[in-house]
Amino acid sequence: MRIYITGGTGFIGSYVVKALSESKHEIILLAREPQKVPALALLPGVRIVRAPMEDMAALKRTIKKPDAVIHVALCWGDTGPDMIKNETLASVGLIDLSIKAGAGHFIYTSSTAAHGSLLKTSDESVKPRPNDFYGATKGSVELFMSAYSNYNKNIRFNTIRPGYTFGDPVVTGASMENDRRFFDICDKAKTGKNIELIKNDGTQFIWAGDLASIYTKVLQSPFTNETFYGLAKNFVTWEQIAKWAIEYTGSKSRIRLKNLGWGDKPSYFNVNKIKKHFGLSFNSAAQVKAHVEFLIDNPGTYKKK
Repeated sequence: MRIYITGGTGFIGSYVVKALSESKHEIILLAREPQKVPALALLPGVRIVRAPMEDMAALKRTIKKPDAVIHVALCWGDTGPDMIKNETLASVGLIDLSIKAGAGHFIYTSSTAAHGSLLKTSDESVKPRPNDFYGATKGSVELFMSAYSNYNKNIRFNTIRPGYTFGDPVVTGASMENDRRFFDICDKAKTGKNIELIKNDGTQFIWAGDLASIYTKVLQSPFTNETFYGLAKNFVTWEQIAKWAIEYTGSKSRIRLKNLGWGDKPSYFNVNKIKKHFGLSFNSAAQVKAHVEFLIDNPGTYKKK
């Protein structure tokens, strides 16, 4: 397939690009900075072109005869109007261009933030109630995709909602997760400082390589108008991550937990859908531990974005 991908030089996107390359696809990365990760251009079938998300003219010139468009890029904004302009409007514009270019499949990278507050167990069928502008804009793009699908029967739309995604750089010079909590815990363990955390705080971490496999499965599937959570089945606490960091470094750091009344039994996103349709089920514990060890052994990577 000829696949156009936004955000391919970013963290999640770089893993998706590598997975698509290994599957022998032709991949065109639409990037703001084509030279950001030169090693990606060395992967088989990969070409990087300059086409920032806000430049609709450049995107229109670039996207030619696509079999599929995978939208991973996030265009951030600090306010509601900024998020609408930078993310929602840009994403809807990309959808429109993809349809006019003849794309047969559009895969959108949303977020569990579009869902909002968790029930005891939540799946993709639960009505989204986002708690922040990020979740609201992701959810709004999902709604636009639903509307577009009503007018255009020659293109399939599907959504992937990743949770907290982590991983080492997939190629030389590539980035990792932007969130600093992994980095800060490892740094404090190395220097023997106390590590302050919230009791029972954690999530269903997913390794970026596992998340990328969901993209390849959705791409190959016949589904349309479906949403899939990109999460591991297991819940890992930040306290456990700190314990692994202390154990690996032999540190004298102590973990201090702030009790906010969060229960010992966490709420879960139900990930049975990816197991049912794709045979995918992930336990992230081993990869989380390995990532902690990588960060401790490679402190220079902390500054990678």
